[in-house]
Amino acid sequence: MAEVGISVAAKVAEYLVQPVIRQGQYLFCANKFLKNLEDKNKDLMSTRDIVLKRVEEAKRKTERIEDVVHNWLTEVQTLLEEVEKLEQVKANNGCFQGRCLSWRRYHLCKEMVAKTKLMIEFDNESNFKTFARLATLPGIEYSSSEGFTFFESTKLAYAQLWKALQDDGVYRIALFGLGGSGKTTLVTEVGKKAKESNLFDTIVFVTVSQTPNVRNIQGQMADMLNFELKEETEKGRAQRLYLHLKEEKRLLIIVDDVWGEFNLKDIGIAFDICDSGSCKTILTTRHQQVCTLMDCQRKIQLDLLNEDEAWALFKKHAHLDNQSSLSLLVIVGQDVARECKGLPVAIQAVGRSLKGQSIHEWKIALENLRSSKPVEVEDGQGDAFSCLKLSYDYLKEENKLLFLICCIFPEDYAISNEDLIRCVAGLGVYGEYQSFDLARSQVMVGINKLVGSFFLMHSKGRWRDKALKMHDLVRDLGLWIASKEGRTITVNLSNDLNSLIGDGVMNDQFAVSSWYGQTNQISTLFVAAKLEILWIETGGSLDLSSASFDGLQGLRVMVLKSKGKYDLTSYDLSLPPSIESLTNLRTLCLREWNLGDISFVVKLKKLEVLELKSCVINELPNEIGNLNKLKLLDLSKCNILSENYEAIEELSEIEELYVSGAQYAENVWRNPSPSFVDNVAVTKLQRYVIEFDGPRDCFSHAINKDLIRRALYFESIHISGLSASIKNFCKSRVC
Repeated sequence: MAEVGISVAAKVAEYLVQPVIRQGQYLFCANKFLKNLEDKNKDLMSTRDIVLKRVEEAKRKTERIEDVVHNWLTEVQTLLEEVEKLEQVKANNGCFQGRCLSWRRYHLCKEMVAKTKLMIEFDNESNFKTFARLATLPGIEYSSSEGFTFFESTKLAYAQLWKALQDDGVYRIALFGLGGSGKTTLVTEVGKKAKESNLFDTIVFVTVSQTPNVRNIQGQMADMLNFELKEETEKGRAQRLYLHLKEEKRLLIIVDDVWGEFNLKDIGIAFDICDSGSCKTILTTRHQQVCTLMDCQRKIQLDLLNEDEAWALFKKHAHLDNQSSLSLLVIVGQDVARECKGLPVAIQAVGRSLKGQSIHEWKIALENLRSSKPVEVEDGQGDAFSCLKLSYDYLKEENKLLFLICCIFPEDYAISNEDLIRCVAGLGVYGEYQSFDLARSQVMVGINKLVGSFFLMHSKGRWRDKALKMHDLVRDLGLWIASKEGRTITVNLSNDLNSLIGDGVMNDQFAVSSWYGQTNQISTLFVAAKLEILWIETGGSLDLSSASFDGLQGLRVMVLKSKGKYDLTSYDLSLPPSIESLTNLRTLCLREWNLGDISFVVKLKKLEVLELKSCVINELPNEIGNLNKLKLLDLSKCNILSENYEAIEELSEIEELYVSGAQYAENVWRNPSPSFVDNVAVTKLQRYVIEFDGPRDCFSHAINKDLIRRALYFESIHISGLSASIKNFCKSRVC
């Protein structure tokens, strides 16, 4: 019993004495507490800075930071500010500095211990389970409202669309009207209002076009719904989309530019989704019959503008708002606007083309519009073509040719600025140029002119790079003009290229572009003496080894691209010996091919642009220096099996150089050694992207966006370890 009593007494002493000791420490261990506070304050500040850096990196990747991270940062900042105030109080308190023992010192120490404990807890919580996730694309909110005007005809269709969207019994709606009447703009505005009014949780906008690309449409939907389609087949992707759409509660899908009957189930939009009331679709089409074929429950027509509306829109784009009603420009302008037949795209184009012109130009324009005959196009578009043709006539000759070159791409294609620049430079559209950078600027000025005249529209390409698009009606006009001016353009979307060659379609062509993904072998003689552009994109290997290019003596631009995902098993491209006969070739772009031996390029002595992006080659030809006119060499992601970058040193006129690593195994990259700069003739380099460690496409995108002209990238850099050549290179090339 005595032992039990001793044990109980000891325990009681522990419970009574330990708190007393802890409380006493607040008076006698102040320096220890202060040291702990300062140490943990530094630790937490360091951790906070690391988290802030991660936040900035995530934002650059367009990722959305989780709320728990934001909350942590806010609470940490508050705590750090409280600690700073506590330290200031400590510094100004005489008792705390040891001159007395007081309740004030006791409370300060106690507060320091509590703050120290909190800082330790926050530091431990900084390893977030989920830090950020890829941000949802802005979708329809991203679309520009610039230039949108509510006319009476627009208001009527708008009101009908809005009423149909609010009707629970209507799930498929159609808006039809003439090409260029503003259907796309109108449904975009309706979609924005539906989003702002919380009528739908999610709005998806996809474009079908005249030749539907189901896989591309599925990709558009997946992008906007912020999930990945991993299935290889269109049917599998459709089923995955279907499952995803079933989970959406309130969904609006806008299907733009439908030309004929189109089975929405092919892309993943099944009827039972809409029957459940969770999904509605709006279709836009040029043809009223499509509304019936697609079983639309509401068919809404977008009428053309009346005379007053047309005049108001014309004044806006011709900058006539401040003109007197008695002005001769106004009198003639009213007649010009009337001749545009109420079609918005034509009114805008003609108004822009006449802005700032003299009254004499306006009179001539009016006479041309009145006397022009409708062209041989589908019913109802002749008047629009006449108006647009007038705007085309006001362009400078070089910008006319630039416009026609844009027509080699399919409908709704996002035209890369860089692709266009390399193509146009090869054709010499703007004549001889002193430097490639100047040629680049000339093309960009031309692009801006076409955008200003409504012939081109700014868009976004892959990775949000700058891109261009053409209105369907404008593109149709371009193809028609090209045929009338002896520069016929063939855009092949649905035929094996062999059939076109065999039928002699190419004989009198200025440009041929083929986007038919199933052409894998061509074994015939190309006979097209006038052909200047040949652009082929296909979905697999391409065997041209038995073909003959002897009939392509005038070819200046050749682009051969595969659509496969690049790796060491890239699709094979087999070229014929006769490629060496293309002695007039200025631009050669080979992208995403397994090429092997490329010694043939040294025979193409007029080459100014050589692109081998994402290709696999044995080595750079030692005689590449024979290309004494080469201005641009693109080896981005090019896998050079036997690296001999020293060959680049022989390129005496090179002005633009793009070099980066290439993937040769899963998540493993073959990168050029920084020492290769020792072998680069830098005297004339004006623009470059050189990446020594892994893929950093951010630099390439920055170049495309004209944010920077020159970039070197190292994963890690030690100045002392850099060669003298690299130091000189950096020093002499700082922008």
